[in-house]
Amino acid sequence: MAAVRFPFATIPPNTGAADRTLRGDTHRWAHDKGQSLVLERPALCLGKNSRCGRPRTWGTMDAMGVETKLEIRAISPHVGAEVVGLDLSEPLGDEVVARVRAALGRHLVLFFMDQDLSPDQQAAFARQFGEVTPAHPVIPSLEGHPEVLPIDGREDRASWWHTDVTFLSTPPLGSILHMREAPDVGGDTMWVSLQAAYDALAEPVRAMCDKLIAWHHDPWFAADVDANGGYEWDGRHHQKLYPASHPVVRTHPETHRNGLFVNSQFTRHLEGMSTVESEAILDMLYRHCQRPEFSCRFRWKVGAVAFWDNRATLHYALDDYGDDLRVAHRVTLRGDRPYGPARPGA
Repeated sequence: MAAVRFPFATIPPNTGAADRTLRGDTHRWAHDKGQSLVLERPALCLGKNSRCGRPRTWGTMDAMGVETKLEIRAISPHVGAEVVGLDLSEPLGDEVVARVRAALGRHLVLFFMDQDLSPDQQAAFARQFGEVTPAHPVIPSLEGHPEVLPIDGREDRASWWHTDVTFLSTPPLGSILHMREAPDVGGDTMWVSLQAAYDALAEPVRAMCDKLIAWHHDPWFAADVDANGGYEWDGRHHQKLYPASHPVVRTHPETHRNGLFVNSQFTRHLEGMSTVESEAILDMLYRHCQRPEFSCRFRWKVGAVAFWDNRATLHYALDDYGDDLRVAHRVTLRGDRPYGPARPGA
């Protein structure tokens, strides 16, 4: 596909205007002629209201003066996009990191194909976006790599909707999964946008959820913590795993969008409600969040990487691959304490 270049001067300086420009006449002209659009200087094509389904391409220059092309291909209206043109085993540079971070805020889960990463390279990629946590507060790490969690379908299969580690007061910002062995068929993962789910609630239900606090806990992990003598998280040793409370509606610290923040795996009850009231409301929210319209589904191949925003998504690993081998490595990024309308924060 040929590339057509437009100078940076044609793109207004604010993000919203840039988004409108690239979705306007210039972008349509390039698309209609079968050409990709390359900007000669950095520009952002990620307005929060964008619904442009066409691939978007940027050109940046690395320190050696070689152009790096970065293309974002949305795979569903609400969640999920493939990122093309990056080698995650190499440093990305500040400009590319900023674009990937912006794409993550817009699409919530990003997919990178054909990545050959060692565990150390995977952790190094993650460190460009924040502080890498221990592999898991309870489950042992990959031997020799304390930041990497091995996920082996022969030992465990997370075939339920969940957000990672919400039983802690500071759940991870995001998770990065690298597929090492994949079934020929099956073993897909689905994600849903909790922001789209929140937006689709009826106004009276949104208003109710805005006032609610939920308690999250995993009693089985708590028993493991007792048996192991504690766990490490946020740079500290914790002797016990206590329940953690989070607002039912979480405000994203970067995009400022609200989204639901409950999951059937770790959310236990709503504060100030009876068991009957709490279970009825939570069950309604779980079923609402799992609507296919809020989702995307990804078919894994060896070398694929998924990078998802743990502050605004649920995910589900399908258990439909029998005895086939499915092995992945995961690293997670340190997150902040969730806040929202019911618990204002920064």
